[in-house]
Amino acid sequence: MTAEEREKAVKKKLQGFLNEMLTMGCVKGFKYFSNYLRGKEEMVCTVLNEPLTPRSSTPSSAGFNQQTFFSSSQPELPVDQKDLMMSHGTQSRLSEYGFMDVGLPPASPSEKEITPAKEDSTLFLVAGYGKYSCPYVWLRSNHDRLVKAREDSKCVKDSPLKLKTTSSWNDKDIHIWEILAELVKLNTRPVPSNPFAVDLEYFDSLAHGERVIALGAMSHLLQQIYSHGIDKAYAGLVGDDLKEVTRRHFKDLHSLIQQHPELSTQQQQTRGYVKRENQSNQRTYAQGYK
Repeated sequence: MTAEEREKAVKKKLQGFLNEMLTMGCVKGFKYFSNYLRGKEEMVCTVLNEPLTPRSSTPSSAGFNQQTFFSSSQPELPVDQKDLMMSHGTQSRLSEYGFMDVGLPPASPSEKEITPAKEDSTLFLVAGYGKYSCPYVWLRSNHDRLVKAREDSKCVKDSPLKLKTTSSWNDKDIHIWEILAELVKLNTRPVPSNPFAVDLEYFDSLAHGERVIALGAMSHLLQQIYSHGIDKAYAGLVGDDLKEVTRRHFKDLHSLIQQHPELSTQQQQTRGYVKRENQSNQRTYAQGYK
């Protein structure tokens, strides 16, 4: 492969990632995280520090269904800086400007983060800057909770996280949802067994028409996540949520059509669409276990 062909391949791969990030950033309704798109190359991800109880709006460490969380022990927080943050030397080498002592900073420093930080969650900046040719993730709040920084650390707050997903970018096809799953595992305690668990109460709070659209978007995204080789540890749970979200989407869609007689001429076409989508979801669900 020539240098020109390699450059085109790198740009194509990064653009595919940015397209996935656009889709992910437009979908709402996950339990443990929410996303906010900021331009073409950035997405701010808010991850809960502790899961919420089903009937409470505040975090709690008691009374959880044990099947909802991993029983295996997770690293205690904060994590040592050398294990979580990319060293300045590594950043200088990867930036290809080591002679200028330049690292891999985000477009804006952490101190100038405009997204409001909350006590019950942590902000992460996921970005696929063209100048870096690959995605990185920066911690934007609660640094002391996650990182045990050294006193002599240099610009630790604006150093990229040392994640398994982003570190494997050059060797594997990494999807945006794999990065988000790793962030949930890193930040949320206890660690949820399904990082993509759906908050059905959120959809119940929406108006009928808005709920149809939101459920359809979530169904489409879960199908993408499920179809691209997700971790077998939670593949079944994602598949279960996919079936439930899809069922609710078409139930609400059918109800909405019944409430509007002027749409009656489209009912037959919709029934055919529903049948095809259900068959597609069933095939996707079945193939996930092959």
